[in-house]
Amino acid sequence: MALAVVASVAFVPTAAAAGPVDRPAQPGGAADRARTDGRAALASPGSVDRDRAGGAADMAEAIAGQRGISREAAEKLLSAENADVRLANQLTTELGASSGGAYLSDGNLVVTVTDAAAAAKVTAAGAKARIVARGERQLQSIQRALEATPSEPNTTWAVDPATNQVVVSLPASGAKNAGQRSAARKFGAAVRFETSAGQIQPNVGISSGDSLGGCSAGFTATDYTFNYIITAGHCTQGYPHWTLPNGQDVGPSLESNYPEDDYGLIWMNGPSVWATGVINLWNNTSRSIHGWATAVSGLSVCNSGKTTGFRCGTVLKTNVTVNGAGGTVRQMVETNICTLGGDSGGPLFASNTAYGLNSHANRVGTQCNSSPRTWHQPVGEAITAYQVVIYGAP
Repeated sequence: MALAVVASVAFVPTAAAAGPVDRPAQPGGAADRARTDGRAALASPGSVDRDRAGGAADMAEAIAGQRGISREAAEKLLSAENADVRLANQLTTELGASSGGAYLSDGNLVVTVTDAAAAAKVTAAGAKARIVARGERQLQSIQRALEATPSEPNTTWAVDPATNQVVVSLPASGAKNAGQRSAARKFGAAVRFETSAGQIQPNVGISSGDSLGGCSAGFTATDYTFNYIITAGHCTQGYPHWTLPNGQDVGPSLESNYPEDDYGLIWMNGPSVWATGVINLWNNTSRSIHGWATAVSGLSVCNSGKTTGFRCGTVLKTNVTVNGAGGTVRQMVETNICTLGGDSGGPLFASNTAYGLNSHANRVGTQCNSSPRTWHQPVGEAITAYQVVIYGAP
């Protein structure tokens, strides 16, 4: 019987290589052996409906437990946040230099702006407007200047729209910390410092009998001719071919973008695997994904991975630059979800929307940090770069 590949199934490399594998202009062979025309075959409507119902309940229950609210209230919250994120993406793009960024707070979408005309546009669209001193582009310029200053490993930089500041998280000690603080002085109140917790490292895991490491699948995708898995670039980098734990063939790595970014592409050309367009929640339920969006601070999200399973939390920051053990990665989404080795590449999502791929975490060996942080690669960048769409998206 053929085995469907569900996002976040554990998969392992079967051989090592010196570097990433180039994506051929047109792979040979069909991605879906069940079809004679080589095009993507969607999961049956019945199976998608069951997956959606089960996944919705699990997400709502997880958020309800964390927030101390009823499941009904959690379902309403998730629905409202899904609409708010799309409005935030639209408004921040339209406002351009007048935008200071957007975030979710107490059930409201807040869009920060630098002038009254922009505030009026935000209010007319149904969001809350807040006038601030600095636009997001100005803050990003400050962030880049600080990133160019020598820094210790485990330093991060991000724009915080809620406080209209650049936030620099420094390790507790290190000779280069003084240089960061000195460089920030000329920016005054536009910069604030925090202390980072733990060593930031990629979430590749070493498991018994797996000498090359293990990762989680992110999202299945298609170019309408072939099917793929989007996962972390530090997973596909150096590993040319992948199988499932039971030995079934998945296919070769085609692309690896790491460091700076952290996304990679696996071609699903195994004889008995196919895309399903759903996420494994590790409790006999799954979640269908219909598209992607750009995350905003305050958003309720969930992560799925082979080590920690299904866990939910909140987006703390976006557009974060991380100076981690594996190199610098940029434009990350920071959450307070605990993830561990082996979760790399796993999906970050909410409702039916894809947001990111598990990249780095501040784990303590094989244990969660007391103040867990995970950084996720925005999935939209990978989708745009590889010219694919989420499998099963309308």
